[in-house]
Amino acid sequence: MMSPNTFTMRGGLLVPTSLGYNAVEDRGRRQSPQTRVRHEATISTKQTRDKIQSTAQDQARNHSLVAWMIRKHLDYVSTFHISFRTGIEPVDTLVNRIFKWHGRPTNFDYNRRFGRDEFFRMFEMEKVLGGDAGIIKMTGLKLQALESDLIAKGTRGKLKDGKDGPKPPTSVNDSGLVVDDDGTVQQYSVCTRGPVGNKVVFHHLEPLANVIFDAYWSRYSSQFRGVSPLTTAINMVQDIHEGLEYNLLKAKMHALFGLAFTRDANGTDGDFGGAGGATAETTSATATATGTTFDLNPRAVNLIDLSPGDGVQVIESGTPSTEFVNGTYLFIQIAMLALDIPVTCFDSRRSNFSARIADLNEYVVSNTSKQTKNRYVRTEYSDWVLEQIWNDSKSPWPLKKVATENKMGLRDVQEQVEWIPAGAPWLDKLKQVQGDQLAIDIGLDNTEDAARRRGANVYENIDKEARVIEYAKAKGVPLVKGKSGERTVAEIVQDEIAKADVNDSPQEERDE
Repeated sequence: MMSPNTFTMRGGLLVPTSLGYNAVEDRGRRQSPQTRVRHEATISTKQTRDKIQSTAQDQARNHSLVAWMIRKHLDYVSTFHISFRTGIEPVDTLVNRIFKWHGRPTNFDYNRRFGRDEFFRMFEMEKVLGGDAGIIKMTGLKLQALESDLIAKGTRGKLKDGKDGPKPPTSVNDSGLVVDDDGTVQQYSVCTRGPVGNKVVFHHLEPLANVIFDAYWSRYSSQFRGVSPLTTAINMVQDIHEGLEYNLLKAKMHALFGLAFTRDANGTDGDFGGAGGATAETTSATATATGTTFDLNPRAVNLIDLSPGDGVQVIESGTPSTEFVNGTYLFIQIAMLALDIPVTCFDSRRSNFSARIADLNEYVVSNTSKQTKNRYVRTEYSDWVLEQIWNDSKSPWPLKKVATENKMGLRDVQEQVEWIPAGAPWLDKLKQVQGDQLAIDIGLDNTEDAARRRGANVYENIDKEARVIEYAKAKGVPLVKGKSGERTVAEIVQDEIAKADVNDSPQEERDE
């Protein structure tokens, strides 16, 4: 921000300076402004990225807040379903069968662990934790996961027979990439974790065309590798976790030392061993008064006979304090901003319905670009699958034959594949449906987009409903459409048809 009145402290006096940006004025009250703009690779080095990724993974393992944030992010960003509809029944049926078959773990994953949906969910999680991730296209329509830290220059390792493995080429830069003079990636350096699993060992170079790669970018061009969006929240989450740990420990200490014994100023000699007197329940082991030690049974009600002036009271913890709880909520909200998650997702009790709707709408908008990135990844995957089947003369799927017979080429088939993201959940279905219906009625919306916002496909809904109606008709079971007490569309149509038949009939028939 520019200010016409900029002052600096010199010799204990405020001295006006020339016009400028306050953001670049170093006045010793905060961290000094940065003076150089550098390539991101010089800042986010291999060592830096490894520290960020390992710390983020550790927090995801041990901190419920981070684990929940990632799961919530994945629910909105990584869940898609395929839609393929050309209106040509043989092509539609075949392509949908292909992707249903290929989504199984045994047909999709090289290691046979994950189905398509879970695999791409893990792919997004790796991007969140490591900043980027890769997928290698293998033979047999299989895909192999490539974790972020395994795209690296690596070291020379040992093979299974004890011989030295391949040496990392000098063309690989510190980011694990082979780039041309323009900075365009040509190859990826793929590494393994070695025989023990504690090293990054160079394995081979993978051509650009064989790798599906995506990242969270923070720079326009001066960047080779992605940066985890959790970097801005790592320190905050650690502080939250430690603060909660300390307050829980404080509460435990208060519970352990739960009794306070009091005497008058002069002190009196009393006998604590008699029957009757005050009653207290405690978990303390021993207590001392007037030099006499007595044991308290933590598993029974203890009877203590006190002398005049003595007293026993229970210490109330008051932990955590209201200020700490409110402050922790603020810190949690700031940490959740790293993934654009609104605080109402964390605790819906702190807002009303309208605020939740507004937060959800803003969250959906902020996720649009992330969903688009994942849609590109899935599109690259589906294009590759269809191309491999199209060009494979031995494939059991006659895609080329069926499409050609219906005057469609490979590109025509690929362009009809659409990946639809999961929609936002219903918060109040009745009100939201009524709002969608009104917007459609006055031309501000349409049925197709309204269905997609909920992760549905209006054409599939119509097809399914047609099957239900046809089945009900075959069974002789009437289906009523419309609200209770209202005439259905079918009834109105039948009445109009009956009226038309009567009007078209001869006069004598109408008289009858």
